[in-house]
Amino acid sequence: MKLNDLQYFCYLCQVGSFTEAAKRFNVKQPTVTLAIKRLEKNLQTKLVSRDHSQNFLTVTPTGQILYEHATQILNEVQLATVEIGNFSSQKIRFGLPPIIGNLYLPLVASELADAGLLQNLVVDESGSEQLTKDLLHGKIDLALLGSFAPINDDRLAATQITDRNFAIISSNQHWLKDYSQISFTQLHDEKFISLDSTFIHRQVLEHYAHEDGFEPNVIFKTQSISILKRMVEQNAGIALLVGDAVALGDHLKCTALTDSFAEKFTISVVTRKNYLLKKQERGLVGELLKIKEKLHK
Repeated sequence: MKLNDLQYFCYLCQVGSFTEAAKRFNVKQPTVTLAIKRLEKNLQTKLVSRDHSQNFLTVTPTGQILYEHATQILNEVQLATVEIGNFSSQKIRFGLPPIIGNLYLPLVASELADAGLLQNLVVDESGSEQLTKDLLHGKIDLALLGSFAPINDDRLAATQITDRNFAIISSNQHWLKDYSQISFTQLHDEKFISLDSTFIHRQVLEHYAHEDGFEPNVIFKTQSISILKRMVEQNAGIALLVGDAVALGDHLKCTALTDSFAEKFTISVVTRKNYLLKKQERGLVGELLKIKEKLHK
């Protein structure tokens, strides 16, 4: 079974046209036709059905089975090609969400510098949701990710470092300034400033609201932690954020949540399942695992 044949077949299933499939791979249409016939002969089944009168193509049930498996095969081949190409490189393709980059990576910065690792990092900075996709698609190989529960994905290998509490942050002029803790249900009528959907914070906000039976009134979304904090400082709204994000210099109030379903901001070192770490990457993981002891000093 040829990889080219599987590529032609998968794209044919997506576009439903032999002509378009041939154009996509810059080959003659008979090349695609022969590829499908080879697959059908090897598998002894009809994969696609053509209605020549209406130029209409249907993928058969067995063709759908092949499509699902072939897509995974081609993805794995692409990942293997990328990983092999990068294996001899000293560079580490590393995913780092802004919050974790600001709050937790600096705790081991001197150790990373002493180990000669900082200069080898090629950093992809985005929210944990986006970085998870980048990891699975082979754009990065290693990431320090945040989640609101331990990562449970059979495509990923995750080592949990620690977990931290979420909290509500508000302006020092907001009524929450007088509260050290609060139930989320008491925030039913509040306006929220939120990180966008590339961050897990948006999911956590929606989960809290769903558990308490209301839709959060999100009046502004941003990818910037700084913008979010400045807007909250100006009392434009409140926000749900990991409590560690509030620093001494911020003019913000941090209020703990009392809800029994309270999630934690879980920090993990994550790679693709069965990814073979390079020497430099093993060194990086070892240093990142020290974040926990730094937090508990």
